Amino acid sequence: MAGSLLSHVVSDLTIGKPALPWLPSTASVNDALRALRHLGGSVSELSIWNCSGKICSDIRDPVPVSELRAHVNCRCVGKVCMQTIICHLASEESLFDFPEALNVPVSNILEHNPSKSVVQHVDADASLLEALDLIAKGAQNLVVPITRKTIHNVTQVETAVTLKPHMASVNLSILLPKDHGGQEYCWLTVEDVLRFLLGSIGVFSPLPAMSIEALGLIGFDVQMIEVEQAACSALEAIKLACQDSSAVAVVDSTKASPGAIRFVGDISCSALQTCNELASLALLTLSAEDFLAFLEDCRKPPQVLVDMIHSRVCEILGLIKGKSSYIEPLTSKPESTTFLLHKLEMWGESSSSEDDEYGCGSPTGPHDLAHKWHSKHPCSSRKGFSFRNQSGPSFCSPDSSLMAVLLQALAHREHYVWVTREDNLLIGIVNIRDILGVMFNHIMMFI
Repeated sequence: MAGSLLSHVVSDLTIGKPALPWLPSTASVNDALRALRHLGGSVSELSIWNCSGKICSDIRDPVPVSELRAHVNCRCVGKVCMQTIICHLASEESLFDFPEALNVPVSNILEHNPSKSVVQHVDADASLLEALDLIAKGAQNLVVPITRKTIHNVTQVETAVTLKPHMASVNLSILLPKDHGGQEYCWLTVEDVLRFLLGSIGVFSPLPAMSIEALGLIGFDVQMIEVEQAACSALEAIKLACQDSSAVAVVDSTKASPGAIRFVGDISCSALQTCNELASLALLTLSAEDFLAFLEDCRKPPQVLVDMIHSRVCEILGLIKGKSSYIEPLTSKPESTTFLLHKLEMWGESSSSEDDEYGCGSPTGPHDLAHKWHSKHPCSSRKGFSFRNQSGPSFCSPDSSLMAVLLQALAHREHYVWVTREDNLLIGIVNIRDILGVMFNHIMMFI
């Protein structure tokens, strides 16, 4: 039976997968924001490419059908999503010139780690074992060429997604194609592979019934932040957690016995994915506890939080309150300050506008909380307005079986599950990539 499983190739796992929309590495962060907003649906991660051919060089360069040709040296160099952009903007440097921070090349905010690339190309006829090996070494997304059909040039042009111009300096519509001179690609994720392996779960006996503790799957090196700390103090931890498909635990060690840590909530990629880029201001200015409350409805947060963010932004910018308005110092650019203050004042009223000048719309996708099931999870809040009534973290105990934890993660469309004891005492975390690693090692015993 194991031999039958290992006979599969990568293309067996990509049947029906949609083609990847993409942006060139020269595109701006704002282009990526607008692309994520307009694509919506099931797209939450946008592939970023470097290509040598003209067709892939610049999305603002219209290419005549007669000049379209086969892809040449096109490589996916990374992926960008809303949480990546929010972390990029959550700095005082970005705050002082927000429009400029939106206009930096998207390649500047990609993860650059030569020793562990999260995106890897793989042939469609590569073996399942090769794909498992790449994921075990740290790959999160495998880029696979789609072989189900030949894409005609005319079709490529007609099916490209057209994004509206967002500033007067851009006179042309932006095309967001889904192929490279006739060749389409798709993602293959850790979740895709695990769902495929569930069809042959008997091969992995007795692993599915064993506890995660017995299998050594509990990670104890958890990224965490105390409720009273500034949320921005965990910015690097949030970046690492998003790169690792994990989350940062918000904890309260003052209300637990010595040596114990009480779990309050988490700052997860899925929660950030439902926000727009103005969430970066909340991340920069709020405490961890208040940021949890903000994430309850980051598109229309409570006015008390908006006021707190507004006050702190003005404080950072050095704005002085006059009789009827703020007096702006020379340290920030007038257009940047005007933009930020206007957006804070209008937050909740027009942030979802399709024609927002700076692309403040929020995308939906695999992490869209409206399509996820979670039980209610109360959060500790001294201000009384925080209650996770839409979603919440996933929990298990050390005695939970591998199968139970895996099914829970896949059902919630998360890549991790928190491990706790009674009274929300935090023990550690289980990542589905580690589960796949254990299953991969089990398969290797049959070779």
